Amino acid sequence: MDFFAVALDDAAVLTRWLHVVAAFIWVGSALALLKLELAARPRGEGAPSGWRTPEQGAEQPAPQTLFLHAGAGFRLARAKDADGGERALNFKMEAYATWASGFALLCLIFCAAPRLYLIDPSLWNAAPWAAVAAALIPLALSWLAYDALCKRSGLTGDALLAALFMFAAVLALALTHVFAGRAAYLLIGAHFGTIMTANIAHVIAPAQKRRLASLRAGLPADETDAKTALTRALHNQYLALPIIFFMLSGHAPLLFAGPDNGVAAVLFIAGFFLIRRLWLAFLRSAALDKRLAAAAVACFALGLYLSAPSAPPPVNEARSASEAITLAMRPDDAEIAAIIESRCLACHAAQPQMSGLAHAAGGLDFSRSGDLPKYRREILRAAVFSRAMPPPGAAPPLDADEKARLIRWAAQAD
Repeated sequence: MDFFAVALDDAAVLTRWLHVVAAFIWVGSALALLKLELAARPRGEGAPSGWRTPEQGAEQPAPQTLFLHAGAGFRLARAKDADGGERALNFKMEAYATWASGFALLCLIFCAAPRLYLIDPSLWNAAPWAAVAAALIPLALSWLAYDALCKRSGLTGDALLAALFMFAAVLALALTHVFAGRAAYLLIGAHFGTIMTANIAHVIAPAQKRRLASLRAGLPADETDAKTALTRALHNQYLALPIIFFMLSGHAPLLFAGPDNGVAAVLFIAGFFLIRRLWLAFLRSAALDKRLAAAAVACFALGLYLSAPSAPPPVNEARSASEAITLAMRPDDAEIAAIIESRCLACHAAQPQMSGLAHAAGGLDFSRSGDLPKYRREILRAAVFSRAMPPPGAAPPLDADEKARLIRWAAQAD
């Protein structure tokens, strides 16, 4: 077995662990602090109206939040001053670790095997180096374009939020028209993650540093600076939900491999934006906004409909009695083994031939024909009812006759 491939696989596992843990802490803390901030109100008041919200920017004197953790009670209040040696807590390092580990995974897995993951010849039959460059370089360009949109468009509030959604939609459509479905969905998440991390590095963290300096000096804070940071933090919260979805979508070929995966991606983004707004409205009033809920459900329903498996390929009608018998019979095991060998064994074998793989992809080893029946559902889902497998850049897709034979074989398999 190739030592380099094994080392690459082990590095990917450890990096994925770091990526997931850092993302949990970063995104989870951001959403938790938002909930605590929205619950803040002057001590002794019970009415939910009038406390500070990210969109409104209004502020009452000394808003506080009482919350419980591990059997103890804590009180969160807005700081009006700070001691010179007092430690200030933030989560920027978790954000940086999430982005760095995610970028490393993109390089270790997708860019290490571009024909397996990135390239779909029916969309763009790119040279491997060109596919890798097209996957990595635009990450910085998307941040620059988003930053220019925020600074130069003159838009604020919901208008800027709508522009963010349009920007995300165009980005999703562009990526799904260039890269294979699995890579396109992951790259959508990578672009969102880059924007979120750059917001922290270039806007939010510097604003926090300046505010802390003002608190320690007893000077009034720059509210314009704070409002800019608050806007970027709000955008990060809207992008947090779809980024998690797109990062996990690689485990669901029926989501990313459909012919309308670009439109479906836009609908999923819209649904998650609406969920974020729905949750915010619920935290404000403890009442469910039925219109927002219905709109979110409609977006997800339509996105899932567009991602649904296509109908089985039609089986030609028999023109003779012998053909009718052939169509009714279970395909010979040798026929199925030949299809699997030509389309799947480069990746799904104990010792895969595809560069960048140390083990059978997905843990599915098709090298022993006697084991194929137990994998029939996975084969149908990924190779017959979607175009996820074989990877477009690794092997030609199955034709209608091969799909029909696999369907008959799977239906009659023990």
